[in-house]
Amino acid sequence: MNRVATYNQFFGSAAGIALGQANMAKAQEQASTQKIAGDLQGFGIEAGRLLSAKTYAERLDRRAETLKALEARADVEATALDSAQAAVQQARDGLANAAANQNGAGLKAALEQALSIIDTAANAQYNGEAIFGGEWGYGEPFVPASLDTLAAQPNTDANWVDTGRNRTVMIEDNRSIELSRNAEDLFRPFVDLLRSIRVWENANGPLTGKLTTAQLTYVQGLIPQMAAVQTNLIDKSAEAGSTAKQIEMAVTTNDAKRDTLLATIGDQENVDLAEVAARLSAAQTQYQASAAIFGQLKDLNLLQYLR
Repeated sequence: MNRVATYNQFFGSAAGIALGQANMAKAQEQASTQKIAGDLQGFGIEAGRLLSAKTYAERLDRRAETLKALEARADVEATALDSAQAAVQQARDGLANAAANQNGAGLKAALEQALSIIDTAANAQYNGEAIFGGEWGYGEPFVPASLDTLAAQPNTDANWVDTGRNRTVMIEDNRSIELSRNAEDLFRPFVDLLRSIRVWENANGPLTGKLTTAQLTYVQGLIPQMAAVQTNLIDKSAEAGSTAKQIEMAVTTNDAKRDTLLATIGDQENVDLAEVAARLSAAQTQYQASAAIFGQLKDLNLLQYLR
């Protein structure tokens, strides 16, 4: 009677051994990977939510790369605008000195050097893309030329490439900003003013050496014009600075979102190692107990007496 009653216990202990082995294997795998499961199926009803979170995290990672590139681009733009402002200041100083000394010595060289600086600034590039190239983006938005060449033209239209609208880029969900203005918008007022000076010189004589009364009057009239050009460029450079600040803030916001999301994903994916250790210990105890019972019941089996 006792041996018949051990049937359920025999198979129960065998099942306990199998369950203990499975629980130990799972706990050991979790301890090794520190993850609840190796694939989404192991997360049950949380799988869909976890997949959505991971997809969004990947999007934030891609945006982080874009924003990092935009920050580097903004640095190149700031350098170009700083050099352009320095060029305008150089031209303004040259005019002021000529007016103060009533002598144009060095003015021609100062203006030509200023134009050369603008040539470089207007065609500044980042990663092969023209900073001031609008949506067009590639190539040179300004066709360089000497002051003599510009003066021989009816205007500077041919020197400015149509770059389309200013480029926009998404920096946050549902929020985009306009990047740099195009080269013509930024630098044409200065280039046109330099050209007009050379045109005047061609008609009235070069502004070199001691200035005549007419030349002095003309130079004095140029100073407020150059100041207006300078103010315009400073204002537009300030806009670029504001855009750079927005990009910087977007980087901070994006990083914070990503860190929070990754922490949430980690809470869903990662195991509590202390809890895993406790389960592993319990599984080992279960396995050992079931194995011991199985061994005892095996000794009570009639089959060994019927051999």
